[in-house]
Amino acid sequence: MEEAIKRLNAEYGFGLSADEIKLVAAQAEEVRRMLQPLHEIDLAGIMPWTKVDRRVKK
Repeated sequence: MEEAIKRLNAEYGFGLSADEIKLVAAQAEEVRRMLQPLHEIDLAGIMPWTKVDRRVKK
């Protein structure tokens, strides 16, 4: 993850220090682990839910 942060830092010129890069990488890894169960959910065949605004007239 640190390598990806380093590439983004160089590409966009964020000017992050090595400690900041490590902190961002650790936070990104924590979020990745937290969201991993969402990526394992199979949504095939499930209709998306859409909000219908009854105030809008056709």
